[in-house]
Amino acid sequence: MKKEIEELYDEVYEKLAEYHQKSFDYTEKLSEYPITQSEEVTEKLERIEFALQAAKDILENIMTPGTKMTIMHQKGTIQIDLNN
Repeated sequence: MKKEIEELYDEVYEKLAEYHQKSFDYTEKLSEYPITQSEEVTEKLERIEFALQAAKDILENIMTPGTKMTIMHQKGTIQIDLNN
């Protein structure tokens, strides 16, 4: 069972990294065409990027009961408190 869990972890992490890169690529493309940018699309893209970064940080860091994690992002921070 350990092997299957390790494989799932790797698969999830790789997909997150892939989607995160894709969000950066879309951000770059949108910046090339500021006239066609809509506020709604830009906001969705920012939320996607923020969520993917948070998910990657959570997967990368082991959290034990009683610990806190602060995820830094250019738009703000998220703090996660893991209660006992």
